[in-house]
Amino acid sequence: MAAWLLTISKDYPQHWEYAKEHRLWDLITARGIKAGDVVYYWQSGASLLGKVRVVQDAYEIDAGQVTPGPWDDWPGSQEKPYIQRFPLEVLVSEAAEQPLWHDVAAATGLSKNPSFVKTLTLKQQRTLNEYLGGEPRPQQSLSDAQRERVFADLDEDLRVRRLQLVALRQGQPRFREGLLRAYGSRCAITGTAIESVLQAAHISPHKGEHTNELWNGLLLRADIHTLFDLFLVTVDANSLRVRVSPALSNSEYESLDGVIVSLPGRLDEQPLAEALVAHNESCDWL
Repeated sequence: MAAWLLTISKDYPQHWEYAKEHRLWDLITARGIKAGDVVYYWQSGASLLGKVRVVQDAYEIDAGQVTPGPWDDWPGSQEKPYIQRFPLEVLVSEAAEQPLWHDVAAATGLSKNPSFVKTLTLKQQRTLNEYLGGEPRPQQSLSDAQRERVFADLDEDLRVRRLQLVALRQGQPRFREGLLRAYGSRCAITGTAIESVLQAAHISPHKGEHTNELWNGLLLRADIHTLFDLFLVTVDANSLRVRVSPALSNSEYESLDGVIVSLPGRLDEQPLAEALVAHNESCDWL
């Protein structure tokens, strides 16, 4: 997955508000923007606006085939017709800081003048994320009493039985339904929104219904779930960035390394730091 910086013309400052309202963005030049990519928005002559996640590959707009959309009468469309469109979800609607481009360029190594669309490195993303309000952090801890009870319970194996390699998991439908709601029916790592391939992944191993807590789960695409269970993919407990085993080098999964996971809005539904630490420690390649 890629990250992009997109600059909005100073003549059309209203476009960011339109994007947030309609959950769409149109491009005057074809770009290789794909589902799961992150796009940062900069207002020319002003400052940083926010960021979004792309939920569908950018597709061509054919005036003769596509039903007119909410952007068709936007200012500027007659001068430079839009040719591509992508749906989006808003990750940050307003930047915490309003830096000058001079300062951003100095901190990131980007050019002195922001171009219309530019791809970003992980280091450049980290800098922009700080201006947007910092990167997400996992829950730091339960109370001491809760931690003692919960992690004692996690050590007690309450699994009913195994049928070959598949455990009969009590409460799994409710666990998955809760994660689908908390994560907006999107994979926490890839952004995939095809519900039939999304699974409820336990961070600390499943040992009965008492481990089906949302803080002990991630909503993951089926293949990512498998890699997570095999400790080939994990989520760093400190940065909430995806880490990918060197065993997956030169595979399509290598590009996930460094991606920031999407979190539920409610703190009590976000991954617990201790659970992530335990998973990290089981990855002998870290």
